[in-house]
Amino acid sequence: MIESLESELDISAQKIKNLEKEVADIQNIVYNLNESLKETQRYLIKLAQNQKEVTKRVSQWPYILVEKNEGE
Repeated sequence: MIESLESELDISAQKIKNLEKEVADIQNIVYNLNESLKETQRYLIKLAQNQKEVTKRVSQWPYILVEKNEGE
């Protein structure tokens, strides 16, 4: 009976070690995803800033009104 309990204890200890390893792996994956998300956000912010600047410049262009002739 004691051997059975020790065996179960060893099995439980091994399961705990495996779970700890899996948790560490998941934490690493989450960290990497978080870094990727931050980089994507930085890229999107730069893209939005560039788009805002282009819109600002285009709105300042001088336009010449052109009328379409009906015969053409």
